[in-house]
Amino acid sequence: MIIVLKPTGSVTRLIQSCVFILNDSGFTYIEALISLSIAAFVMSLTPSILMQFENVHSPAVDFEVDFFMIDIAEAYEKSSEVRLDARTHSVVFTTGKGEVEYRKHGSRIIKSVEQNGYVTVMFGADDFKIEETAAHVHISVSGKGEGNDETAAFAK
Repeated sequence: MIIVLKPTGSVTRLIQSCVFILNDSGFTYIEALISLSIAAFVMSLTPSILMQFENVHSPAVDFEVDFFMIDIAEAYEKSSEVRLDARTHSVVFTTGKGEVEYRKHGSRIIKSVEQNGYVTVMFGADDFKIEETAAHVHISVSGKGEGNDETAAFAK
């Protein structure tokens, strides 16, 4: 059984008036004028806002030493032995992948694994000192600028 409902006069007029309101598409001229004026106002403020950030200076921080210390700490965690190689003035970590060596070359500190190639782990190294005691290997690194000095001691 199918039931068909047919709206009567007042319901038809209500539906037609609602459809007319919902079928209104596009902007009126006044709406377009208001939206364009808001956009123009925001765009006019943009240069002055950007000029405020021009005067802000970030501190001159060099993260090279920090990244180097993270890398050498990871190598130490994976190592079974640490030693100083006096011939190449380098620190050598014996790991599962072989010997990982860190040494200074010019103003860089380079890392090599099993003497095969190298990777620069720090640029701008001013000083790289390695000292060996009976129980530890001490590393002292300084980079460019103030406050870029780090020292680490690795147990043998």
